[in-house]
Amino acid sequence: MRWQWLGVLLLPALGWAAEPCSVQSKVGDSCDLPITALRPTQGGVGLLQVEDEVAKLGKATPKQLAKIIKKKEIPVVISPDQQYWLVDRHHLSRALWQLGVTEVRVRLVGRIKDRHCFWRQMQDNHWAWLQDQQGRPLDPAALPAEVSALPDYPYRSLAGMLEDAGYIDKPSPGYFFEFTWANWLGQKMAWAPVQRDNLAQMLSRARRLACSHEASALPGYPGKSCRK
Repeated sequence: MRWQWLGVLLLPALGWAAEPCSVQSKVGDSCDLPITALRPTQGGVGLLQVEDEVAKLGKATPKQLAKIIKKKEIPVVISPDQQYWLVDRHHLSRALWQLGVTEVRVRLVGRIKDRHCFWRQMQDNHWAWLQDQQGRPLDPAALPAEVSALPDYPYRSLAGMLEDAGYIDKPSPGYFFEFTWANWLGQKMAWAPVQRDNLAQMLSRARRLACSHEASALPGYPGKSCRK
C-alpha cells in the first residue's frame, strides 16, 4: 500500500510536529525534515528487507505510523552546505518513502564544518560506508542523491535476514557489519541472483554458511541460532 495522503501533515495533524530543520538547528536537536532531503551515506540497501518493512508498516494506522516515525528518529549529520546525511536507518527511510511518507523526524548527531575533511571525518566516525556490495571502493560522488534512488544490494538482504533470525549476533561495535557479511556471502555463493521466488533456497544456503567454520573470522560469529 502506498499512502499518498499521508504527506507532511501526518505528524502535525496529530499534534506531534517538531520544529522544521534549519540552519539554526543544533547538534542534539530533533527536527522534522522532508524525506527527499535525506542524503544516503551508503551505496545501496537490501530491497527484499525494505519490502518486508513496507508490508509491516503498511498494516499500521496513521496514528501508529506517526508514533513510529516520532520514536525512530533518523540520525543525520549536517555538512558545510547544510545537507542532511543519513548515518543509520537507510532501510527504514526507504520503506517510509515507499509508503508515501514525505516528512520524517531526524536527530542531529553531528555537524562537520570543513568541506575538505568532510568524508574523512564521516568515515572516522563510522558515519559512512564507502564500498559497494562487492567491497569495491565507492566514490562519495557516486552515492545516490536520495533514499528513493538507493539500488538493491540483494546480499545485504540475506545478511540482515540472517541477523534477524539469530544466525549472526550483533557485534559491539557493530559498524556496517552487515555489509561485511553481504560481501562474504556473495563471494561464497558466486553472486547468484537473490529474489523473492528463490529466497527460501538462498536463505537455507546462507544459514549453513553462516554457521560454518569458514565464517569464524566474521563479526557476530557464531549467532545464537548456530549454537542451538
